[in-house]
Amino acid sequence: MRWLFHVLHVEDVVFVPEGSSGSDRRYRPASLEREGFIHASYRDAVLESACLYFPAGSDLRVLAIDPRRLDVPVDVVDTPRGPMPHVHGSIPERAVQVLSLDEVSGHADRIGP
Repeated sequence: MRWLFHVLHVEDVVFVPEGSSGSDRRYRPASLEREGFIHASYRDAVLESACLYFPAGSDLRVLAIDPRRLDVPVDVVDTPRGPMPHVHGSIPERAVQVLSLDEVSGHADRIGP
């Protein structure tokens, strides 16, 4: 099993309360409503994704997502850039580590032993 990574602008790192108690904080970008999923990648494609989709000099963060902590489906789509995970729902804050782009290369790619 592999970690999932999602690149975003620093100001978009927002977790909003959901559920009846409001204690379940989740990441829900506009793209989820528009496309029905959240784009993610594996560690080896993060830098390429950042360069491809964001202007140079953008203040970016990366969500490192533990798929074991997700309560929504993930499918992996074959693309010309390789396999890309799609997360089909909002992401619970408890499943996320917020990283700088520079920290991604030092983060684990695989989960577990």
